[in-house]
Amino acid sequence: MTKIAGAAIRRFLDKPDKAVRAVLLHGPNESFIHEAAQILAAWALGKSDDPYAITKLGEDEIKRDGARLADALAAQSLLGGPTIVWARISGKSADSAIADALDAIERGDASGYLIVEASDLGSKAELVKAFDAAKHAAAIAFYEETEAERAQYARAHAKEAGIAFDRDAEELFLAGLPADRGLAKQEIDKLGLYAHGLGRAVNAADLAALMANENEGALDAASLAAAQGRAAIAVEALARIDGLSGVSALRALLRRLHQLRDARALIDGGMSASDAVGKLRPPVFWKERDAVAAQARLWTAKKLNAAYDVLWAAELKSKTAGAPQDLIAADAFRAVAHLVG
Repeated sequence: MTKIAGAAIRRFLDKPDKAVRAVLLHGPNESFIHEAAQILAAWALGKSDDPYAITKLGEDEIKRDGARLADALAAQSLLGGPTIVWARISGKSADSAIADALDAIERGDASGYLIVEASDLGSKAELVKAFDAAKHAAAIAFYEETEAERAQYARAHAKEAGIAFDRDAEELFLAGLPADRGLAKQEIDKLGLYAHGLGRAVNAADLAALMANENEGALDAASLAAAQGRAAIAVEALARIDGLSGVSALRALLRRLHQLRDARALIDGGMSASDAVGKLRPPVFWKERDAVAAQARLWTAKKLNAAYDVLWAAELKSKTAGAPQDLIAADAFRAVAHLVG
């Protein structure tokens, strides 16, 4: 299939091509990758209410049993609906099984829909080339947003929410937004509710009262504490956040683990922990560099994979179970912290 890039990415996600049965999502922008995977899974699921229609597989699971991926793609839904396989990988150990599954889709031997959520593979990776060359597959790379792109998104979403800004207020609004698009959208939506019926433009005083700098700081503190193995402090920091979104909390900890995974890979390649942290992109906030370096020494690949499984299960549970999201997130933070020891 023709390579999907630039503006074509949004068009594809808004209206996925039905001929495409396998999608590889990769690149350095992990928030966008995960968001795209969710969009495609929801589209492929359609109106099905089969709780077992989506099979999620981690890289270690695929490595241990390569046939499991192919079997899941070939399986028939108990309710006759779609079958979706969502694989999450960070290395190359699952490449062979994924390539075999892609071949099966190309031959028409697998009826399922395959989503592969990967790390920054690079355009020359064999897996990327395989998806680019396949007739019924697509590879999409997601890169970090520039400041201009983030501002463009925020302005457009604020306009849709009916928010008008007083002089200088828009600049303060853009500067105070979290870098993560999901968190930024929450802040804009909250501001939209405040601005509805206000009868005037939003000013700097309004923003000072509404922007979530305190909550964002508490979320950073919670994820940092969990990565240090300090479960009680992590849960206490979560409890201080008003209107906590459990999914946003899980994503914050997931980003922290991705940071440690990248640092760990550099350390395993012979680099010192402090040098590894200095190489990370996006750059680590200078006040956290020593703490992140210390964490990177504690976390092994095995522990990180176990933590990913915890967060993966927690996010799925938060969207399907009846338990409050904040309690699910607190349990997940606690479980991840206990993996450090």
